[in-house]
Amino acid sequence: MRLNKIKYKLIAGIGIIAILPAIPLSYLFQNMIDKLFSLRLNNRIETALEDAVDISRSLIQNEKKTSLKNTRQFIENPMVLALLRKYISRQLNANDLNDLVNLKLLESNKLDGVAIYDNSLQQIFLSTVYERRDIVNGLKDTLFARDRLLTNSESVDYREAEHLLVTGIPVSLPNQQRGVILSVFVITPGFYGKTESVLTALQLYKTFNVESENIKASFFYAFLSIYFIIICLSIGLSVFFSAVMTHPIKNLALGTEQISKGNLDYQINIKPRNDEIGQLMVSFNQMVQNIKQEQDRVLYLEKMSAWREIAQRLAHEIKNPLTPIQLTVQQIKDSYKGNDPKYKKILEECYEIVDEEIQSLRNLTNEFSEFARMPSMSYKPTQLNQIIKDVVAFYANVRFKLLLQDDLPTAELDAEAVKRIIINLVDNSLSATGGKPDSQITICTRSSETTIRLIISDNGHGIPKENLVRIFEPHFSTKTSSMGLGLAIVKSIIEEHKGQIEVDSIENLGTTFTIDFRIKAPNLFDNV
Repeated sequence: MRLNKIKYKLIAGIGIIAILPAIPLSYLFQNMIDKLFSLRLNNRIETALEDAVDISRSLIQNEKKTSLKNTRQFIENPMVLALLRKYISRQLNANDLNDLVNLKLLESNKLDGVAIYDNSLQQIFLSTVYERRDIVNGLKDTLFARDRLLTNSESVDYREAEHLLVTGIPVSLPNQQRGVILSVFVITPGFYGKTESVLTALQLYKTFNVESENIKASFFYAFLSIYFIIICLSIGLSVFFSAVMTHPIKNLALGTEQISKGNLDYQINIKPRNDEIGQLMVSFNQMVQNIKQEQDRVLYLEKMSAWREIAQRLAHEIKNPLTPIQLTVQQIKDSYKGNDPKYKKILEECYEIVDEEIQSLRNLTNEFSEFARMPSMSYKPTQLNQIIKDVVAFYANVRFKLLLQDDLPTAELDAEAVKRIIINLVDNSLSATGGKPDSQITICTRSSETTIRLIISDNGHGIPKENLVRIFEPHFSTKTSSMGLGLAIVKSIIEEHKGQIEVDSIENLGTTFTIDFRIKAPNLFDNV
């Protein structure tokens, strides 16, 4: 269908709008990444980090050297050597030795703990200011202590978990045995942590520098991936919204095609929506209904016009010879002067029959003449309630139930024509009730913003369902005494007012006629 072109154009347009910014955005994004990396990756930063790492390492090496120096000074202290000789010669016990090698001696050598072991790693003495004495005592069981004895080498080790510098020095004890002294120095956690942080930062920086091109590419590809998802979402949404927009337009196009083929009963199936397209579809259906009503009205008026012309000719052709026929028959009756009573009686009976039939024909021609002589409407501000009251006053012996709206607005009507409508419908109701003792005719009025409504109902025998569609046709009647022009005249007057009439009837229960008149008089351009 041609409307697919609109759909594809919408999809293409939204797709182009989504894709076009990709080129400048890619350029700007790539340029921004390059500038960001150029700011972050430069030799000054790398040099500063390397210098910071070198300084940190130098400080740690100095701390290790200091710890090693202090440990040597401790073991070479004459007082310590003298006390060790006495302990080995059993002149001092372990407790006395620990008391003599007091904390002041440790502090003077800037150590936080000292332990001396023999060649079998049996403790000679232990003294510490460090809270975790068990950790210092447990150093003898480490490979570090054994390695000092086996390799006869000095070493300083950092234990990260406890933030300790552990110094191990092999020594010769006074009894000529080999032993090992282990000292402990507590390093401030923040100092070594910062050193590790600087080292980690330098390693990360170097990795970042080496992988910069790959990192930039990954950022760029991530940008393209996200933008590709955005484009796909945009195209998907454009497909959805174009379908939402073009589907009702397709329905409108199909509706106009049906209308062009003359199918005025076609209505668009409307789903609830509160936008302009929904309003357009509602207006389209209303327009088709108005066209249908106007076409029906025009067809009905054309049909009525043809019937009026036929009625006028019939009335003329039938009425003209009626008087000569009646006069001739009367002359035949009056001119007989004979004495034959039997013949005279025949003449009188024939005259009565002919006169009765002529009167019936006259009534028929009068109905035809009345139907053909529909006057042009004269619209004036009219109070419908007053017309109803005037008509009801004519029927003194009929029981009416009036339900008239007190504040019913005036409407521009032809008062005489409307009175004729009410009289015709009341006469029909009287004929339908057939003299029932509980017969009643109800007349009520209502109003809306643009119309006033007249409702006339009865509790008569009703109208068969198959006859409801034909009751407004001229010359259709179920009564032998009527030509069936009354409701045709009613319908014709209502059509002239551009009003509407509906009938609802249930057999043996009654009939209701509902008539809507416009408050404002119809004009030539209504429904155009």
